[in-house]
Amino acid sequence: MYFFVNDYNDIGRDEILDALVKAKDEYNTGYGFDKHCENARALMRKTLANDDLDIHFIPGGTGANVVGLACGLKQEESILAVTTGHIEGHEAGSIEATGLKIETIKSEDGKLSRKLLEEKYSHYDNEYMTVPRKVYISNTTELGEVYTKKELSEIYEFCKENGLYLFMDGARLAHALVSEKCDYSLKDLANLCDIFYLGGTKNGFLYAEALVIVNDDLKKHFINLQKQKAQLMAKSFIPGIMFETVFAKEDGYLEGARIAYQMAKDLATGIIEKGYDLAYPFESNQVFVELSTDELKNWQKIAQFETMGLIDGKTIARLVTTYRTSKSDIEGFLSQI
Repeated sequence: MYFFVNDYNDIGRDEILDALVKAKDEYNTGYGFDKHCENARALMRKTLANDDLDIHFIPGGTGANVVGLACGLKQEESILAVTTGHIEGHEAGSIEATGLKIETIKSEDGKLSRKLLEEKYSHYDNEYMTVPRKVYISNTTELGEVYTKKELSEIYEFCKENGLYLFMDGARLAHALVSEKCDYSLKDLANLCDIFYLGGTKNGFLYAEALVIVNDDLKKHFINLQKQKAQLMAKSFIPGIMFETVFAKEDGYLEGARIAYQMAKDLATGIIEKGYDLAYPFESNQVFVELSTDELKNWQKIAQFETMGLIDGKTIARLVTTYRTSKSDIEGFLSQI
C-alpha cells in the first residue's frame, strides 16, 4: 500500500542519523549553548545572508508557533490570520492558551493579502476590541499554496506601516522554497518578515524547527519565554547537530524537499491525466483531489492518505510526498487509479 499521509513519517535522513551516531560519545553543554548549536547558527546566518539574526531551536511546529507568536505581545493584543490558518484549527487552542486572541480573516484561496489586511484592520479602532499586533501566515499554506515575493512584500509593507509584526510559519518552508512558483530564496527571508522558522520535522529531521528572529524588538528575553512555555530543550545540541549537518552542505536544507516537489508534480500531473480534478492548484508537496464516494473507496484500497472535507459533494483527498517518495511509488499508484 502506498503512503501519502504526511511528510513526517520516518525517523530522519541518513546523513542526519550518521551525524548523530558520530557524536554519540561527546559531552555537550545544554540549552543551546554548545558548539553544535553555535556552528549551526553561524552556518544558517551565512545562508540567510544576515549576521544579526537570533536563532533558537524548538522541539516542534506547535511550540514554534506558540513562542513565535507570543513573543513581544501584551495581553490586550491579538494575532491576525486567515480562517484556514494552521493556528486556527490545528493547535488545540494553544495560541489562545497564552492569553492572546486570534482574529480571523476569511480568504477565498487560503492566502492572506494586503487588501484583506486593510479591510480587517480598519475595524479595530475602539476599546471594545483587541489590538492587532502580529500577523500570521504559513508558507506553504494549509492548502499547499506558495506565496510570491510580491505578495509577501505587500503584506510586510502593510505591517510596517501599521506597527504590526509579521510571523511566518515555516513548517513546510523548504517545500515552498523549491516550488516553481517561488521567486525568492533563503537569503531573502530576513527581508520579508520579522520572525519565521525553518521547519525540520517535515523536512527529513527527527524533529525540531529553527526559529529565526529578525526584528530586535522580539529578541529580548526570548529564551525566558521559551523556557516558560516548555520549548527550551536541555539537549538542544541534538537539533544543533541536525541543522549543522544540512546547512554545512550547499543546498543541503532544500535537497530533500526538491525530491518531494518533483514527485508531487509527477503525481499531480498523472492524476489530472487520469481525468480527476484537483481541489486546489498544485504548488508544493501537497496534492488535493476531488473524489466521488466510489473513487474514494477505490483509492483507499491502494493507498493511505487523509481527507479534508467536501467540495460540491465530493471528498477532498490530500496526498503528501516526501524526500523518500520514489518514482516507482508514483507510477505504481497512478497505474491503479
